[in-house]
Amino acid sequence: MFISKRKHEPTHYMLKIESFSLLSEVKMSKIESDVFEACGHKWRLDLYPYGNNEENGANHIALYVVTCDTGSYPKGWEVYANGHRTRFHENKTTWGFDKLISLESFMEGKNGYLFDDSCVFGAEVFKVPEFTQLDRCLSMKKPPATMNTHSWTINKVSAVTKDEVYSEVFKVGNVKWKLSLFPKGFDSGKDTHLSIFLNVHDTAAFPNDWKVYAKFKIRVKSQATKNDIEKETDNWFCNSVDNWGFPTMMMTLSQLNKSENGFLLNDDLTVEVEILGMGMLKYFV
Repeated sequence: MFISKRKHEPTHYMLKIESFSLLSEVKMSKIESDVFEACGHKWRLDLYPYGNNEENGANHIALYVVTCDTGSYPKGWEVYANGHRTRFHENKTTWGFDKLISLESFMEGKNGYLFDDSCVFGAEVFKVPEFTQLDRCLSMKKPPATMNTHSWTINKVSAVTKDEVYSEVFKVGNVKWKLSLFPKGFDSGKDTHLSIFLNVHDTAAFPNDWKVYAKFKIRVKSQATKNDIEKETDNWFCNSVDNWGFPTMMMTLSQLNKSENGFLLNDDLTVEVEILGMGMLKYFV
């Protein structure tokens, strides 16, 4: 694999990123693209927008091509790309550049890599007879503070008989969400912890290969003190993972039920979610 300058766009896959600066703010260290096909094989791009520290790539953009879905390949398989210069095999499924370009050069406006806080990365596998064009655009957004938080009050918690209850649907960005809560815990937190999750609502409305990124906080409000309990996480939501949250890390049921903690006021519980940053992987336009 080699680095060169060219005037033409990569022909097999392009990944456009909008609001690049938000990647640093939400601390997104790695982006995995959708899978694309070229030369009869499946591939993806792995992008480290602020450096792959494990490969001593600090202060540089790192970019790699990864061969995917190799489980059906015969033992001892090899795939050659770029002629015979780059050999992918079962012990080496990733090739690329630990230091594709320095962040200083990338950010310099006169170089033209970053324009209006947007940029494009791409891949081209040489001598490809057939390929599927599945270019994607990662559109990052920071929801305004006045529109990124949703509060939900569960009345008479002790009287709830369902294992799981849902909040009303709310919208942040272009995505509809809902919270789910297990009053008696879920999975590893069953009967010991309060479990709370953020869910993407109405996933059937999305295309089959949809992906939505969110960095968010979930907090349980103390209605008698200012000692709210708050946890932060992030996740790529998709068909196989349409909810994410805290089965055990939020709080124990004993913490919840202690009157001096103030989480239950007249047996009512208030939960909030604050979405700090969002990204949607969509078709490149």
